[in-house]
Amino acid sequence: MKYYLLSVLLVNSLIAGTYDDSYVLGKTSVAEKDRFMNGKFIEIKRFDSLQFDSGSLSEDSKHNLQTITSTINEYIQKKKNIAVKVIGHASFKEVDSESLQDSKIFAQSIVTNLEDNNISPELITVEHRASKDSSYTNMTQESQDLSNRVMVTVYVLAPKDSDSDKDGVLDFIDECPNTLDGVKVDDKGCAFDSDKDAILDYLDECPDTPMGVNVNKKGCPLDSDQDGVVDYKDNCPDTIQGLKVDADGCPISRNLRLNFAHKSSEISSEVYFQVTDFAKFLQENPAYKAQIVGHTDSVGKAGDNMRLSFDRAHSVKSALQAEGVNSKRLEALGRGELSPLKTNRTAEGRATNRRIEVKLFN
Repeated sequence: MKYYLLSVLLVNSLIAGTYDDSYVLGKTSVAEKDRFMNGKFIEIKRFDSLQFDSGSLSEDSKHNLQTITSTINEYIQKKKNIAVKVIGHASFKEVDSESLQDSKIFAQSIVTNLEDNNISPELITVEHRASKDSSYTNMTQESQDLSNRVMVTVYVLAPKDSDSDKDGVLDFIDECPNTLDGVKVDDKGCAFDSDKDAILDYLDECPDTPMGVNVNKKGCPLDSDQDGVVDYKDNCPDTIQGLKVDADGCPISRNLRLNFAHKSSEISSEVYFQVTDFAKFLQENPAYKAQIVGHTDSVGKAGDNMRLSFDRAHSVKSALQAEGVNSKRLEALGRGELSPLKTNRTAEGRATNRRIEVKLFN
């Protein structure tokens, strides 16, 4: 039974490196607690427990202590940057102060032995845990005796003058120890993220992004509709592909209105440049299609006017095709005299009504 309990003890000793604050009964400082709870170590060496029998170190544990002492001295000779943790445990007693006192005595006896073997007290941190580590039942004297023990652990830290990633921040305080060469870091050794967008400056192609703006993997503001205006500035965030937009991210629109001579469907040379400009606009905005609607005044028969309005629309469609616009994007319709803009009772009004207008759609 004793050997079984001892094996359980040894298993538990392997995981007894650091403890949460609620278990610590010694006078370990907050800095020391944090050092062992959250410190970064390149090696942690845990030793078998040192058992106490009737208040004295057992014969087997005396041999273990020699091994511990020699191992620590080897680290020191190799100029390793180490910290030694000594934790005293004691069996349960009805008066807890007695258990605490026992754990202090056990731990101090080990510390004294270490110091007698040229191990500096500056390397040693001591904790006294009384019987708080209840790994064993208190129902039998045998199991209680197994709680009279001391755990020793060696923590190997990076050398105090080591700066592995050459960033100017020593390893023992460097929270980002693998920073790439040439990357600027803060006093914790971590690369800067000046605009706080979670993309480090040396990877950030847009290092001045305003706070709270969603960014892509390159650190640049998103442009979901890919219109060239980033989302946080885009007043029209769902613009379809193939449309040019203004500074607010909204599609640029264009109209074409041409007037015609009486009973004519011919585009005059004076206004043909408008056709050329409109054709260029359509080529730059391939998502648009154009509906060309012809109109007339009310002079003449309604049927003749309907045919004339279509001829005017078709004339403009043909001109746009000649300027390079695909015919599949163009539709020609006639409205005759049905949609006047002004009265047909005056010459000025009739001249205004003899026209074509273009409606864009996609």
